Amino acid sequence: MIHVFHGFLGSPEDFKFLKQDNVILHDLYSMDFNPEINPGDTLIGYSMGGRIAMELASKVNWNIDKLVLMNSHPGLEFEDEKESRRDWEDSVLEKLKTMPSSEFFDYWNELSIFEFDSPLKPISEERYLASQRLFDQFRLSKQQNFLPSLEDHKDKVLYLVGLFDNKYFTLAEEVIAPYGIQVTPIAGGHRLFQNSQEVKSILMNEGIL
Repeated sequence: MIHVFHGFLGSPEDFKFLKQDNVILHDLYSMDFNPEINPGDTLIGYSMGGRIAMELASKVNWNIDKLVLMNSHPGLEFEDEKESRRDWEDSVLEKLKTMPSSEFFDYWNELSIFEFDSPLKPISEERYLASQRLFDQFRLSKQQNFLPSLEDHKDKVLYLVGLFDNKYFTLAEEVIAPYGIQVTPIAGGHRLFQNSQEVKSILMNEGIL
């Protein structure tokens, strides 16, 4: 099976272009979210969904066929990086808890990392409330550094990165690629699923779909 994990404030619908009989589009907002990963499965994750995919691969000792990460961070190595990130995450979480969803989406869409992306549309109030739990549970500052594991299993890893996403393109060039991990640039910003045709074409050419 192929398991697909969307990003923060996203939806399984973001990846409907990958839907086929052997593909599961997971809903991160589900309270019973606990996917069963079996040997030989493939995991595809975008941004926060990629961090979740790395955690799931680790839980099964990387006994998977392929891991596809789309503009996803492998983890912070140093404590000062984590502290700085934690401060920012705290401020975001406070906004999530106090802002109306439409106001928060305006704030989120205007972040510089999404400069070349189309804006996300607000989600239901139920999902907006669940997003607070998601953001806190899967903070980057809480995540272990998966880079050594990615290096150990680099033959299973494909990293897709947006050419116009300066932050993650630099990360891919300076951190991911030097470890021998396959990096494939895509014409797009951070929200690579918005370039669905190229993403699907690459996954088909790689024999993943």
